[in-house]
Formats: sequence, C-alpha cells, structure tokens
Amino acid sequence: MTGSPITVVVTTSPIPSQPSTRIIDETIASVRHHLPDSEIILCHDGVRPEQEARRGAYELYMQRVLWKADHEWGNVLPLIFDEHLHQAVCTKRALEQVRTPLILFVEGDTPLCADREIPWTEISDVILAGDANLVRFSHEASVLDVHRHLALDSEPQKVRGVPMTRTIQWSSRPHLASAAWYRELLDRWFPNDEKNFIEETVYGRLVSAYERDGDMGWLNWRTFIYTPEGDIKRSYHSDGRAGESNFV
Repeated sequence: MTGSPITVVVTTSPIPSQPSTRIIDETIASVRHHLPDSEIILCHDGVRPEQEARRGAYELYMQRVLWKADHEWGNVLPLIFDEHLHQAVCTKRALEQVRTPLILFVEGDTPLCADREIPWTEISDVILAGDANLVRFSHEASVLDVHRHLALDSEPQKVRGVPMTRTIQWSSRPHLASAAWYRELLDRWFPNDEKNFIEETVYGRLVSAYERDGDMGWLNWRTFIYTPEGDIKRSYHSDGRAGESNFV
C-alpha cells in the first residue's frame, strides 16, 4: 500500500528472552512484509514491581531496539514509558501519536503470517466506510468449536466483497480498527487510566452488549474476523512469556 492509512501499534513489556530482540524482530519483519509503508509505533511499558529483577535485561533490550529503529527498521517510533502503565494505557498514549484513520494493533509476540495474503486495501475500505469498526486476523485455522457460540454467522458473509464473520469475541490478537473508534473505546472503558490488558476488560463488555440488545448491541461494536475460504490463520504466537502466566 502506498500512502498507507494504517499506523501499526505494537505493545511490549519485560519478557524472559530479553535482552535478545529475536521476538520483536520477527514481529516487526512480519508487519513490514505486509505493510511496508506504515509507521510502526513500538510501545515499551515500564517495569512493574514484580518484574524488577528483569529491569537490567529490559533496559539493554530497549537500547538495542532504539538502535534498530534508527539504523535498521526505518519508520518506527519507539515510545518508552518510565512507569508501569499496562497495555491499555500504553495503547492510549500511542494513539495520541496516530495521524492515520486506521490502526493495526499487534502484541509484541503475535506476528502476522508472512505466507498468507491479507487484502489490506479492501479491509481498510470496509472500516473506512463504517461497515466494521474492527477486523481481527485469526491465529487458528478455523473458528474453534469452543468459540463457535461467539460467532454470529454460521458462514462467512461478504462485506464489500471481503469474507468476514461477525463476532462477539474480543481478542487482542492482531486486528485492524478505526483509530477514532479505538480512542473512544479506551476512553470509555479505561477513563481513569486503569491498568489492565485491553482484553481483560473489554471481552465481557462486548458479550454483554449482545446478550442485552442482540444484533443492535453488536452494531455498536461491529467486530469481525477475517474468514477467507479455507485456512483462515493470518497470525501466530511466538510466546514471548515462554509459558509464564500473564500478570493482571
């Protein structure tokens, strides 16, 4: 895409593999493969007290990232926060720097599949037209049976020619969204900069909206999964936490 309407927001925090940049290298490379002209805002959360022992490795990691941003990657804006803000607030701060109508949200260890096509222009047009607020890229080959009740279509529907499935399952796996809508979302559910993962707070709100108001409740969210014919997997997990549990 030339003159991309998409800014990519990537969130990172201390993980066991640092100071190695292997995991973020893989994610940035996957984004660049798909969106060579998009600016990437790379958010570095502050160190929470429970992870103080990782501060040294994390600071060395960030030094390496700053060098790569200047000399290797190009068009990457690193944001480094002195205090622990958590994912939602880091994303709010990143959105203050976004000047495009769309964002691609990517957690630091959830690369896009480089060998799978994504019709960025067509999906962007769906969101810009207001038919969707958010389109997620699956990390599974199909909608899993355990999540089937969260999909509102038994078969993908074509939205402006793009095969998609309506969903009430919020996931922080890679997704393309309206930047204005995302700002409103975070301002609404994190009004006082509450520290949490976006998914932890928002997941239940979306389900509740549908349970309360049916299709009209979903229309206030307009969340989809990109579901092309065959294998729908378009992202994967490089497991930055190496099996460790998430901190809430």
